[in-house]
Amino acid sequence: MTSEEIAGLRKIRRERGWIWFWVLSYIPVVWIVKHTIHSNVADVPIILVWAVGFVYSIARGMFSRCPRCGALFFSTHGSPTLWNLLASKCMQCGLPLKADRVIYPSLE
Repeated sequence: MTSEEIAGLRKIRRERGWIWFWVLSYIPVVWIVKHTIHSNVADVPIILVWAVGFVYSIARGMFSRCPRCGALFFSTHGSPTLWNLLASKCMQCGLPLKADRVIYPSLE
């Protein structure tokens, strides 16, 4: 693997990590906002910030490029798709997302 491929795969994993951060933070954020701010007017901006962060991270993930083939990593037909964000390999060339972490046994 080249250093560009390793860096590209790390970037894609980091972007997927942000998606999971926003997904898993939704319930705690809503709970904290509802229990600390008792005004419906004041909690709207906080929820909007969460929603913008979530949509932004989804968009970054959908438009991630494969470091090997240059196509959209999670796209089967060349257009961005939301449903393939859980894929473990490039939908075009098959490059595994954890290819740089694989430890091959020695051939001794």
